[in-house]
Order: sequence, then C-alpha cells, then structure tokens
Amino acid sequence: MDVLQLLWCPLIHPQDAAGAALPKLYWRSETNALATGVLRDIPAPQEGEYEEEFMPSPCTVSPTSVKEYPNWDLPQELQQTLQPRIDELEERFDMEYTRLACALQNKVGGYPAWNQSPDWPACPRGHHMEHLLSVTPEEDLDMVMGDLGGIYVFLCRQCPELPYTHRYDC
Repeated sequence: MDVLQLLWCPLIHPQDAAGAALPKLYWRSETNALATGVLRDIPAPQEGEYEEEFMPSPCTVSPTSVKEYPNWDLPQELQQTLQPRIDELEERFDMEYTRLACALQNKVGGYPAWNQSPDWPACPRGHHMEHLLSVTPEEDLDMVMGDLGGIYVFLCRQCPELPYTHRYDC
C-alpha cells in the first residue's frame, strides 16, 4: 500500500468525548486508487447534518521540509536547562516558543503542536504510538476546531495491523 487516504465525518459524534470530527485512515495502492477513478466534485453533506467548523476547504499539498522541536513534550530537566534560552528567544522575536519551535500547520510527521498538555496514546497492545499527521486550522482560515485546536493522528508501526487513533486538542 503506497497511498494513505484521510477522511473524516464532520458530524459531532456523542461517543467521541472530545466532540470533534472522527478521522479514518485507509491504506490503498495507487494502482487501485487510480483504477476506481477520482471524484471530480467534492460531495457536500446535506445542510444541517454537519458541523460547518469541521469542514475543510478543498486544497492541494505542497510538501516542505521543516526542522521543528517539541513544545510541551520537553523532559522537565531539559525544559529547566533550556528555559533561559527559550525566554531569550521569545523576547528577541516577540513570539512564544511554540510558534518558534513547532510547525503549526497541516503536516505529516514531526511533533504534535499541543495547545494543551500532551496526550500520547498507546495502542491496544500497549505500544507508544507515533505522531503520524496533524490537521490544524492555521492553514485553513475557513475551518475552525474549537479555540485553536487541531486533530492529531497517531499510528503504531510495531503492530502489523497498523492501528491508529487520534487526539483532539482545542
């Protein structure tokens, strides 16, 4: 499988405690995906069925490599060691550390740019899951997820079935 498709339902699902869209991942082969055809028009949900704030705008992806660093995930000892430097950078650039260190946009890989305390999931077998991708409204001014939040999707590559889950952070 060489294509990852991310879909989500823009309805608010009561079973999802976070009250956010539910992402679904589908692994497909490019050959099969092209053979089934590509939708020319994006299907629109019927009015009143969805939460407008969870409707992304159609877009294309332009990959760019960026070096980033964890924000809330810094080990406490390292945080204490780096704090004077972080304070200096924040004052020098008149910007908080998260904006200096983290890529705050839709991305694959890297670190979740947590707005709240980190909430790294474990898979059903207990493995620490890795951050796969982030969907954040920084890039899409028409889409709003809570106050500032995003949806972070995590994957366990240690398990053959590649379980995934998500966290919503507002």
